[in-house]
Amino acid sequence: MSSNNRIIQFDALRIIAAIAVVWLHTSAQRFYDCYPSLEWDARNFYDSLVRWAVPVFVMVSGALFLDPQKKIKIKILYNKNIIRIILIFVFWSIIYSTYTGLGEKGIIGLFERMIQGPFHFWFLKMLIGLYIAVPILRTIVSNKNLEEYFICLSIATAFLIPMLFPLIGYISDVARDFSEKYFNELGIKIASGHVGYFVLGHYLANNPLKKRVKINICILGVLSVISVCILTHLASNRAGAPHLLLYGNINLFTLFEAMALFIIIKDIPIAFKYHTVVIGISKLSLGIYIIHPLVMNILFDLCNIDSAYLNPIYFIPIFAISVFIISLSVSCILVRIPVIKRFMM
Repeated sequence: MSSNNRIIQFDALRIIAAIAVVWLHTSAQRFYDCYPSLEWDARNFYDSLVRWAVPVFVMVSGALFLDPQKKIKIKILYNKNIIRIILIFVFWSIIYSTYTGLGEKGIIGLFERMIQGPFHFWFLKMLIGLYIAVPILRTIVSNKNLEEYFICLSIATAFLIPMLFPLIGYISDVARDFSEKYFNELGIKIASGHVGYFVLGHYLANNPLKKRVKINICILGVLSVISVCILTHLASNRAGAPHLLLYGNINLFTLFEAMALFIIIKDIPIAFKYHTVVIGISKLSLGIYIIHPLVMNILFDLCNIDSAYLNPIYFIPIFAISVFIISLSVSCILVRIPVIKRFMM
């Protein structure tokens, strides 16, 4: 913990997650266009390595927003956090839409893109939903037994059961449709989506795990990365096209990966002399997330450079780190402009 009572490991996790998001989107370039090829295999491998990126962001937010020692009034939650995310969404949607131009639909298409936001702004919409639920979730996590029940419910209804339907489909389409319809009619939605990660982040931050449990989770995390890579390759070969079923955030593989990284970094001591740098970069992580696709677009439009500029097998990591550094540098400049700073942090 740093001198200003920040948990420095959470800042480190934000930085790692920001790098992973850039890496993820770099790997995704030309993902459909280059199948099947050695390039696609490389992209599948690099993509599989960082599926945990957004879930880790969510877990850190949950650890902080659900902390019982941090008093959060509903009025402040809306005025400070939710309104801030909405303003960031609107401001940068205008920037992205303006850069893209009118397009085939003209003014109507431009307006639609401003409302929808660029592809990666689904994260901001999801954050708004989580923030709205914070007062209720804080009540749940105040009772450890209830919190554990909620996490188990989330794992079962959001992460495990939905993964079974495609497997049932390999046996019988009728059985899959029946079981999926029956499950949906139960209407168990309270622990669905990313809310499980949100609550899990708080639980792991405040409940030390036994060493054996940590080791098992880490093993599952590593096996999950390998499984996603291999199974995606096999499923794509069978389908004759890229198959992305295991690439989602809400599945057991991604869950184990995110948990493993979270508990590893949470327990790593970080020397005090590095705290200022780590905190500084961490505060810019949202800005990096927001602008990195714009940086990638500009690099391609002006310099014709993307992750396939050189051999992707080694250039994807180089390009990802380069985009991260450029995005970080641009964010450093933008936060020094008072009018723009409020839309970056």
